[in-house]
Amino acid sequence: MKNAINYYYNLYPNDIHQNEKGYYFIINQTRYFLTKYSDDPKNIQTIYENHMYLLNQNIYVHPIVLNNQNQILTYINNEPYILMITLYYQNKITVNDIMYFNSEINTIAKSPNWAELWSQKNDYLEYQISQLGQKHPIIRESFSYYIGLGETAIELVNSLEKTNVGLVYSHRRINSNDTQYELYNPLNIVIDYKVRDIAEYLKNKFFNGEDITQDLTNYLNNVRLSTYEYYLFLARLIYPTYYFDLYEEIITDRKDDEEIEKIISKVDDFENIIKRIYHYYKTFLPMNKIDWLD
Repeated sequence: MKNAINYYYNLYPNDIHQNEKGYYFIINQTRYFLTKYSDDPKNIQTIYENHMYLLNQNIYVHPIVLNNQNQILTYINNEPYILMITLYYQNKITVNDIMYFNSEINTIAKSPNWAELWSQKNDYLEYQISQLGQKHPIIRESFSYYIGLGETAIELVNSLEKTNVGLVYSHRRINSNDTQYELYNPLNIVIDYKVRDIAEYLKNKFFNGEDITQDLTNYLNNVRLSTYEYYLFLARLIYPTYYFDLYEEIITDRKDDEEIEKIISKVDDFENIIKRIYHYYKTFLPMNKIDWLD
């Protein structure tokens, strides 16, 4: 790997270290990180342009380093890699970090249709479980409940009158144990509503066994949301990405079936959180009745 870095980037580190995400090295107190690019190569130009736009707006993301052929991707042993400068790395992210990142910039882009995306995902997963479910009895027994949660989230989004809401730079996935490496990683950034990140962060934190009451209260008390965004936030909390992400890891044999029991055991506690938000909303928003939350 050292020879490739020398050749493609004209960089000559004394030492190169490897971790689960890739290779890092330091030259003149600048930390570089070389990681595999696993997305569709067709998307890399958009990722690069988005990250340049953020940098030009003085919003920090890890700067991408072009190789000596002025290319974003470098193919090493026929695998695509990307080199970044990572100023921030080890600090664990907080709700305030997410709010600051999300609130910095709006952009003109096509609004995502969560209900349509979720419907497509639900249909795919229902077909998949019909083919593979016999191998995974724990998933088979719990699957209908989480599809039901997904349907509730879809119905909630579809019931809303669409309003113009500013979009922000968000993340494909954001977890409570993520560091600033993930927060500022341009490969992890997407354009979406600002409630996306905080909802995913809180769900992940809860199912990692942490109390989210204070974070949730602080967020709802301090962030300015439109009526539409309040509903989107609730829908995003209801939609069980945490279950479906783990389900896909189990189906592809990357994790054991028993892992999903940790999520199933917290069903009642998480339902109570959703119910508290729902009843709080009813004090100041016109809410369509959701039977299982009433």
